[in-house]
Amino acid sequence: MKERHAREQKRIAAIVAGTASLLLAGAVLWLLHAPPRATAAIGGPFRLPASNGQIIDSRSFPGRFRLLYFGYTHCQDICPTTLDALAGALKLLGHDADRVQPLFVTVDPGRDTPMVLQTYLAKFSPQLVGLTGTPQQIAAIERAFHVTSIVHGTATGYDIDHSAVLYLMSPDGRFVAPIRAGTTAAAMAATLARYLS
Repeated sequence: MKERHAREQKRIAAIVAGTASLLLAGAVLWLLHAPPRATAAIGGPFRLPASNGQIIDSRSFPGRFRLLYFGYTHCQDICPTTLDALAGALKLLGHDADRVQPLFVTVDPGRDTPMVLQTYLAKFSPQLVGLTGTPQQIAAIERAFHVTSIVHGTATGYDIDHSAVLYLMSPDGRFVAPIRAGTTAAAMAATLARYLS
């Protein structure tokens, strides 16, 4: 009788622990992929080294919309897929693409130097400019844009789970709209065209 009671208690504890783990995993996934809340201020001043050898700040590219995406060059899935769609969207926009400056902000400043970013981004579009900096600088811009990044170890080093949203900013620096990563090139181009018109 006691053994049966102990087994039943272990089974209930395992169910409770499994449910808690699923809820926690779901909350983390929602946090990483949810668009930023409209009520929260998005963006702010920054000044970071760029893949083109310049120092880029929040006032660079006057008169142009800025489209910021946070990711890293060792990302195996969502980053290359999103950057490929972004490059396709810029092609679909034609001359209107000149009114948009896409910026790739690394969440992995330890590995993503300006040179690494330059080589990586050249595979997608010559318009893309990468931004890096010190861990403190990257943490500050992540806070300004409400970006979440979580480092976890792997057998070969580490990976980073991160927010999967592109941030469209107006020429005067205001947050205009989020665009979910994973959006097709055509859908991304249509969204951008709506705000550029």
